[in-house]
Amino acid sequence: INAEYGGCSRTAMELRSAVMLLCLVSLAESAGQRKIYAAGSGLDMFSLPETVQEILTLSGRAKPHLLYLGTATYDNPTAQKTQTQAFLDAGCTVDALEIAVHDVSPSSLRAAFEAADIVLVSGGNTLYAHDRLTKLGVPEFMTEAMGNGTVLCGGSAGGIVWFDGGHSDSMEAASYKNPPGPLLSPNMSKEEMGAWAYIRVPGLSVIPGLFCPHYDMTESNGVLRSADFTGMLQRHAGEEGLGIDNWGALRVDGDSYRIISRQGKPGSVKDGVFTSKRDGVPGAWQMQIDPSNGQLQRSLVPSIGKLSELLHSAKYIVPSNMLGVARAQNPDDGKPPTFPPQGKL
Repeated sequence: INAEYGGCSRTAMELRSAVMLLCLVSLAESAGQRKIYAAGSGLDMFSLPETVQEILTLSGRAKPHLLYLGTATYDNPTAQKTQTQAFLDAGCTVDALEIAVHDVSPSSLRAAFEAADIVLVSGGNTLYAHDRLTKLGVPEFMTEAMGNGTVLCGGSAGGIVWFDGGHSDSMEAASYKNPPGPLLSPNMSKEEMGAWAYIRVPGLSVIPGLFCPHYDMTESNGVLRSADFTGMLQRHAGEEGLGIDNWGALRVDGDSYRIISRQGKPGSVKDGVFTSKRDGVPGAWQMQIDPSNGQLQRSLVPSIGKLSELLHSAKYIVPSNMLGVARAQNPDDGKPPTFPPQGKL
């Protein structure tokens, strides 16, 4: 029995996703063409002029043209303004590709990506964005754009999307297009709205690994991301993990990377050691599960290095068994969104 995605069967969607995945992996292996900026947060990091200047430098252009995809926030204009205003202030031009509800022709998609020097994917509901972008064939145009030197960037959901997958709050009812979704009570209490679990969502595999944004944060469910990510890695032990704090980012240029740590902001790195109290500075952690005992191995990521030495292709990938439930609770039903989404960005 095929589950339906707004008229697109699960079988057909998975086939298209697999074909596009192969295209992305093939191009990503050409390290000299890869420019990525994956931040631990969307609204927080991308509202800062420092972040904009780092991305402009990566693009190699003084006043580049930016293409914004607000699919994960259902094209919420407030989220768009917050994440793009600093680019406008820096003299960039900005176009928004609004495809959260409405379809766009392949020719229009191609033209939009060909004109872009920077592609910015918003934070928001990662799973909805992944499925919607895949359904419309967007990864193909992202692949071509990356091959032409376009910077691919984003935070939170917009960071997860570039990896094999990520630690996501896509089952948070407040992040649904029309919360609390068709399967939950419309009169949920605040406590009930906070009773949700993190989920592994698929990405586009531009970079290998399982990405955890907001690594130092506790979300509305009361669960610390870093603690839950350990359990997720134990359930998905074929993958290596990368945790980026809310005020941090991974900047990739070819096979070289740099960890961004925003000065004056809290994080999980204290004297080179992990702290769960957010009384350190922002940073990044590389993680894997020791196959001999099932325990977490966590090491601080050096500030600069080679991406090929930091993250490695997965031994195997096991999709979450909750994906079907998450999709049913927040379907691509063609209905306009109820603003504003309240999930973590």
